[in-house]
Amino acid sequence: MNKSKLGFTLAEVLLTLGIIGIVAALTMPSLIANYKRQIYSVKLKKFYSGMQQAIRLYNAQNNTDGKDWVYPTQRVEGVDEFWQKYFAPNFNNVVKTEKTTSFFYVYFADGSCMHIHRSGVLDIEFDLNCNQRPNIAGIDKHYFLLDTRSGKFMTFYWPSEIHLVNNNIPEGEEKVTADITDRKNLIRLCKYSRNYCAKLLEFDNWEFKSDYPHKL
Repeated sequence: MNKSKLGFTLAEVLLTLGIIGIVAALTMPSLIANYKRQIYSVKLKKFYSGMQQAIRLYNAQNNTDGKDWVYPTQRVEGVDEFWQKYFAPNFNNVVKTEKTTSFFYVYFADGSCMHIHRSGVLDIEFDLNCNQRPNIAGIDKHYFLLDTRSGKFMTFYWPSEIHLVNNNIPEGEEKVTADITDRKNLIRLCKYSRNYCAKLLEFDNWEFKSDYPHKL
């Protein structure tokens, strides 16, 4: 038997490697996107459940429903004191906290962080990769709030401002409503105002579905 016929020629090897490279180039973006979806989903679930659990624990330990919480002024120092009193004792995965001129930051062990700002409510921005790129709302940044009237932590939702979202929707396209039980409406809300994307993700159990309106 001719031993030269048992192996591959250089051209055959290069052709095979080329095909593998093309297949990898076509599939890698999809694999990376799916990986991001899974990681982001886990972080969002952990953050949301952690905040809810901290509130429940504090209320149970202090025999309250949260409506009598003493909310901070707009001073960052006040927000810091608020966090230390109501949340810090029941959070186990906090690496550190930090104060800037305008915001109070909380850094978590999984590489995410949030900052809290006092306006009419407590506005909370959760950053999945903690200030790394792309830093885009609806992608790696999602918005929540702590309602000072009810003491409830929730995804961002401000029904009185729905008309402002409609102002950004092109003529001829379906407008949004305040209905948060309609998934198609939530998709449109997220598409035209990224502040509402956390509300869509909450509806979908914090999963980035295939029809999520923004590319990760």
